[in-house]
Amino acid sequence: MPGRSSFGSVEALPSGRYRARYATGVGSWKSAPTTFSTKTAARAWLARTQVSLEQVAAGSPKAVQASRPPRLRDYVAEWIAERRNGRGEPLRPSTRRTYESYLRLHLSPKRLGGMRLDEISPENVRAWHHELDSAHPTGRARVYAFLRTVLATAVSDDLIAANPCRIRGAGQARAVTPVEVLTPHQVADLAEAVGERYAAAIHLGAWCQMRVGEVLALRRRDVDLDTRIVHVRRGVTWIDGVAMFGPPKTDAGIRDIAMPDIVVEALQRHLIGVGGSGDALLFVGRTPGSPPPVQTFADAVKRAARRSGLPLTFRFHHLRHAGLSLLAEAGASVAELQARAGHSTPAMALHYQHARAIRDRDLAARLDVVIAGGAGQIKQ
Repeated sequence: MPGRSSFGSVEALPSGRYRARYATGVGSWKSAPTTFSTKTAARAWLARTQVSLEQVAAGSPKAVQASRPPRLRDYVAEWIAERRNGRGEPLRPSTRRTYESYLRLHLSPKRLGGMRLDEISPENVRAWHHELDSAHPTGRARVYAFLRTVLATAVSDDLIAANPCRIRGAGQARAVTPVEVLTPHQVADLAEAVGERYAAAIHLGAWCQMRVGEVLALRRRDVDLDTRIVHVRRGVTWIDGVAMFGPPKTDAGIRDIAMPDIVVEALQRHLIGVGGSGDALLFVGRTPGSPPPVQTFADAVKRAARRSGLPLTFRFHHLRHAGLSLLAEAGASVAELQARAGHSTPAMALHYQHARAIRDRDLAARLDVVIAGGAGQIKQ
């Protein structure tokens, strides 16, 4: 329950922190730019704000300046520190580092980062976005989406009236070149080229459409050959070379995936060399009990890709792309693709459905050629 005083209100949040806010009119409230670890700190902010507002009313220039919203860099730093995921948990170390790199590299105190929130206009954002490295469209889109999310929180905090990030489509990366969908034959060649140590990982990536962090986090207990199910319950990331296990980023990532014959057979062969404990990792690096570093694994897959004749641009996630594309061609619905891939929204599943439609039109065009050729032969 919120605790009210003669000025403002302090409310306990589900995260265990406290929000302070005060009324600015009938039914209108203004929140502190950050939450507080204690109720005392929240009440202290309200007391300082009340004094500041009284000074503003009296015309004090310093008070007027202090009452304004914080500078963008300061607000972003607080946002990162306070951010929680959908389960109310703090950010993962890898996610926090990514966000901190956005702040350090792209929100200079001399430019956009040094502006107060209420100074930032759509024109300012467009100029900032134009200066981002267009040679890396995915990174550019992620940085923009990050800023848009932060400023959406500022709107919710009543620090600004509207979000100045209004560039249509800027938060979505567009592929510079289309990714060629691997054939089942190419996947089989890659699994053979990579060798027994990682062959099962190749099949899991393609035919169970798993992410690399999900594959390398698998334990013996996560694979049930009798029911032909692989249970995705966690993933792995690396911080300063140390493997960090944790649940998927979203609840959608926690899923049970039915395995086709080729995956079951690959795992039957692979499990012969895996420890008998339920916690034994399926794929182990040089350090006992730890998965291979992601770069070590990626390098091994890349070398195998070269030997099997795949393009130089091939990456492990192209296996997932191939599997989902073939599922779409086989008639899987958007909901089925979304559930199998662990997508939190149908947007990516719709992408594969769209690819299927393009493929269908291409097949129809080829059929036209065959029909036209046959008709010509009949006329003769």
